[in-house]
Amino acid sequence: MARQARALRTYDRVLDAAANEFAQNGYARTNLQNVADRTGLTKGAVYGHFSSKEELAAVIVAHLDSVTDDLLGSVRESTVPAFDRLRRMILSLAELFERDMRVRAALRLALETAQADAKPPQILDEVQGRTRALVDEMRNEGCLDPSLPAGAVADLVTAAVFGTHYTATACGQENLSGRVHAMWEVLTRTVITSGSS
Repeated sequence: MARQARALRTYDRVLDAAANEFAQNGYARTNLQNVADRTGLTKGAVYGHFSSKEELAAVIVAHLDSVTDDLLGSVRESTVPAFDRLRRMILSLAELFERDMRVRAALRLALETAQADAKPPQILDEVQGRTRALVDEMRNEGCLDPSLPAGAVADLVTAAVFGTHYTATACGQENLSGRVHAMWEVLTRTVITSGSS
């Protein structure tokens, strides 16, 4: 039992080290020796847990898929007004991007893959789709100025969280969730007519 617990801790250490490498250097410039160096393990010990850099990247991207599926699922199942669900979703995403290194690494990997494939990352499509559905609900609930195009509002909200993440990463800025929260407040004062906050 102790050996299994130790193996799981080592597995997590390797994943965290790989996430740091992928987030800082991207896929192409990450190598398993650097991952091993970050953990204090030999490269052979890293291979004992992961057969390749590709497998490490796949596990990290699967983590992103899992946590965002959970978050978007909870938003879908909630019965609170659409405004409150959208607010919770956007602020929760910002907090997740800020605190979870594996998520940040997966976002970088997803962006690199999307650029190579010349199509948006899947997570962006999923969040944008959920945002558009919520904006349409907000319009039906009367808390969105009907003269504003719902698609443009959804694009603006999505761009706030993803754009802030990407610019913060590129410029070394901190307090992503605080900055997204401030943008949300500006957006609600200028676009959304609900009294909620």
